[in-house]
Amino acid sequence: MALKPDVSALGASDSNDAVDRAVDDGGGGGVCGDDLSKGPVPADHTITHNNEQNDMLPLSLAPTHYDIHLQPDVRSGHIGGSVAVDLLVRAPTADIVLHTKTIVIDRVSVFVGGVEAASVDADCVAYDDEMETATIRLPVTLTPEDAPVQLLIAFTGAVSEGMYGLYRSKYRDRSGQLAHMLVTQFQAKCARMAFPCWDEPAIKAEFTLTLTVPAHFEALSNMPVAHTAELGELKTVYFERSPRMSTYLLAIVAGELDYIEAESFSGAQDASGRRLPIPCRIYTPPADIEKVRFSLDTAVRVLEQLVDMFDYEYPLPKLDLVAVPELEAGGMENWGLVLFRTVRLFITAQTSLWIRQKAVYVIAHELSHQWFGNLVTMAWWDDLWLNEGFATWIGIHITDQLYPEWKRWDHFVIEDRQAALSADSLRSSHPIQVTIKGSADIDQVFDSITYYKGCSLIRMLSAHLGIDVFMAGVRTYLAAHAYSTATTRDLWRALEGASAIDVSSMMHSWTAHVGYPVITVDNSVDDCVLQLRQTRYLHSGKPSADEDRVVWWVPLGLATSESEAAHDILHTRTGSVEIPRGARWFKLNYDNAGLYRVCYSRTALQRLAVAIRQGELRTVDVVGILNDTMALVTSGYLRTSALLDMISSFKTVDGYVVWQILGYFLESLLLTWADKSAVIRDQISGLALSLFAPKAAALGWTHRANEDPLVARLRAISIPRAAWAGDTSVIDQACRLFNEFYLNPDDKPFQHDFTASVFEIAVRSGDETNYARVREMYEDSQRWHLSEDHRMAALGAMACTRSEKLMWQTLEYALSDRVLPQDINIVIGFMVSSHYRSKHVLWQWFCANYQRVVDRLGECSALLGHVVGTVIGEFADESMAAEIEQWFADKRTAAFDRTLPQSLEFIRVRAAWYHRDKDDVAKWFANNC
Repeated sequence: MALKPDVSALGASDSNDAVDRAVDDGGGGGVCGDDLSKGPVPADHTITHNNEQNDMLPLSLAPTHYDIHLQPDVRSGHIGGSVAVDLLVRAPTADIVLHTKTIVIDRVSVFVGGVEAASVDADCVAYDDEMETATIRLPVTLTPEDAPVQLLIAFTGAVSEGMYGLYRSKYRDRSGQLAHMLVTQFQAKCARMAFPCWDEPAIKAEFTLTLTVPAHFEALSNMPVAHTAELGELKTVYFERSPRMSTYLLAIVAGELDYIEAESFSGAQDASGRRLPIPCRIYTPPADIEKVRFSLDTAVRVLEQLVDMFDYEYPLPKLDLVAVPELEAGGMENWGLVLFRTVRLFITAQTSLWIRQKAVYVIAHELSHQWFGNLVTMAWWDDLWLNEGFATWIGIHITDQLYPEWKRWDHFVIEDRQAALSADSLRSSHPIQVTIKGSADIDQVFDSITYYKGCSLIRMLSAHLGIDVFMAGVRTYLAAHAYSTATTRDLWRALEGASAIDVSSMMHSWTAHVGYPVITVDNSVDDCVLQLRQTRYLHSGKPSADEDRVVWWVPLGLATSESEAAHDILHTRTGSVEIPRGARWFKLNYDNAGLYRVCYSRTALQRLAVAIRQGELRTVDVVGILNDTMALVTSGYLRTSALLDMISSFKTVDGYVVWQILGYFLESLLLTWADKSAVIRDQISGLALSLFAPKAAALGWTHRANEDPLVARLRAISIPRAAWAGDTSVIDQACRLFNEFYLNPDDKPFQHDFTASVFEIAVRSGDETNYARVREMYEDSQRWHLSEDHRMAALGAMACTRSEKLMWQTLEYALSDRVLPQDINIVIGFMVSSHYRSKHVLWQWFCANYQRVVDRLGECSALLGHVVGTVIGEFADESMAAEIEQWFADKRTAAFDRTLPQSLEFIRVRAAWYHRDKDDVAKWFANNC
């Protein structure tokens, strides 16, 4: 599943990127043909998990096959259903305990050897709402000698009001009227809302689904349609039997849909070694089908790339991708029926370059799950990183292979890796192999630690082993655990077999423990010998002895002005390494492949600054220096003036990633200092203006023929940053272009990559007229030919107003039917950082409307946690942390009990940064402005 993003750090540096982060933010031979429905089943059907510690079901029964019939009524929301479950009895029991939520069991029958052995009514069913289970008490005891055993349940339920379980998504039908399609989102624990089941990832079974829907609906599931029976205004669709899979991967979509189709040569190999074709389709609501041709081509290419990498055919007979207007995450990897938000598939000529890049990544991420997550599934949610960390890595890896000119790994270093490092630098962080204490914990581990720290560890390990050796181990892992489950130890074992290296010992500290190290470098005694010391890095300052017990395995990647990168390892608390005599500079963590920070002396930083000015360092290494220095400044390892001294060095660097980080730093500095001093606020803006105004002027508003796409990206960053800093020429030009576009929708006077920036600048710098106009563009996007991402940009631009009255209006608008629940955080994310006063307005509104927000998003929705984190994420005052803490004291916080302490810790980190360095910053500006 694509990560539901935290947008608490949204900034004005790149409006396209802000929209994107608010959105989410994708050996052995398998079975094929007639044998596909079976798949290999372990002889003992073993399920290994600790059910006593993790709210798991008893192990006495295990389902092997579900035969499900569902008849959801789109209008009334009523679900009628039945399920026949083939059971393996592993221990004697008279109680059948399985998962249900919002489901009423009407009748139960148990058959042994084809003969009815027991029949009970609803009175014999006990529900546990907290555990989300139902216990069916039988008048007989089932034993392992009973075979075959089949459980028949008739039940009723309801279509979900949120974006989970079986729910309704709004869309426009063929007549242009508002209608509803049926969609499922079962990950992580919502299959139990659609039918009674054993809803745990390790309890895999085969599924045969039958669905009764309106006759004019297209009905989709994981497997192809076997046959259809017409029933007047209804029809019953029978799907083929699936291979063994987890309940969370079962999927349904039904509605008025169109599709386009292509073939991907990704199936089993024929006698000549040629792979058989797999039909790939993309389904969309009516009238949107022409928007997904780029995405279909991408899906075909990605699928073939994955088959080559894994040396394992695509395991199902078809692959469908569906554009869903209302979807909580950016994508969901249901086996054979992959769902995406429309913005991730609707890629047209009007789509900005960055959103196009993100679409390729999300498609690759979700399709990689067809093997890593679906074919082989983590045994329990504490190993979720095996699914999501790997899918993140493979998504970026394949994007980089298909479009090397995009340099996708460079962007990972500044965005995703930094998100992981930032979150994992908190005392309130968690290990990558996280303990799941209860079901409420599951949704919250779909976070930046799981996705981006997981990806970073895989990147670090694959760089150390070499990509060929690493992938050989991955192929062994997939072949060994196909149609079953696995743990982190299983992956290490496969990699050890491929590499003859003790991977488990190397990686244990990284996966089992919270945090990561900072390597402090001292060469004050001898310029040729670097003394190294590793300690746990904390954003709030140096750790206590109890917090600093872990010693990590650290690949140093040491490069100097006189030598290529050397791959030494630091696996003790302290160590030393020699560098060539006469080296003018040295750089640890070459290529930023390692997951750690480096603390240089001020002298070493000054030498690196000279090397940067002279162009001796690659962009990715400049990014590493800048990111580490920013973090060490905010945590007190270095003074802020040390980074401010270096800023002039970066003016000579053309890489957009460097300028993006500079923008983030200056924005963070402004938001931390802005409430305290108008003088410093103006000085920070002036520094930003001195950097970005010349860059924006040099790049201009027009793309050149055959221009490097990364230059276009730099232009798209520099122009809005210059406007944010107060560049009147950029502001005037943006407002003029906005006015021309509004008056002439068919003649856009600027290139598509500037759409979001133009909207944002026009609203922030204009009057209520511009605000009303951008709202009109959002509501009538077809008139202005806006792509889906630019329609979202118009929504975000409304939140950039400086008028408090319009801020309140925008927030009220966000809760209206005009804005989908999944898009509320776009409004909040843009507003919180658009102006230093807006976060205060946002907090006041949130407190006054908290229950409405909960009702709109759902008390258990992961989106609620993201909204909470975004609303409070930009404060930098201890008194505000105390106020927020007290305000939430009597609220139910189960959906965000990880997010809340992390956000409070960030507030206190910023507050400490200001109090520690306020004089240092004032002195620097006094001496340099």
